[in-house]
Amino acid sequence: MNYRDARKIARKAEKSFGLPGDATLQFIQNKLEAQRGRKIQIDELPGLAGTELCGIWLVCTDRDIVLHAPVKSAWHRQQIILHEFSHMILSHDLQRTHEELAAALLPDIDVDIVRALGRSSYTDDAELTAEALADQLATRLINSETEPTTEPLAFRRVFG
Repeated sequence: MNYRDARKIARKAEKSFGLPGDATLQFIQNKLEAQRGRKIQIDELPGLAGTELCGIWLVCTDRDIVLHAPVKSAWHRQQIILHEFSHMILSHDLQRTHEELAAALLPDIDVDIVRALGRSSYTDDAELTAEALADQLATRLINSETEPTTEPLAFRRVFG
């Protein structure tokens, strides 16, 4: 799949997800929680620093967990989270997993009840499509009518 095809799929998914013009990252999270019928927990995982992954989505029996590597900016954190949210929106198959890495980084987690999808590269269709959707969602958040509490890079104040 090329990026143009990934963008087409992402545009269709974004449209069917039905975001209002004033969407925020929290709104997207709340909508996903309602659709999936479970909470989404987001945390930084220092153990991801220096690995090939910058984000991972753990699907547990009672909740979804999005873990991200330590980042230097709120924008980068948001982009990693949006990428993982995009996998959820796109209902990506979680058969390709990173359970061994999850077990090493989170030894207290029972890997028998966890499936994991990690964000490391964009060489396959699922990763490419999720990143295309994350880019679209990030653009939508930047252009939102709602002033987020931690707007990445203070875009609106700089450019009006």
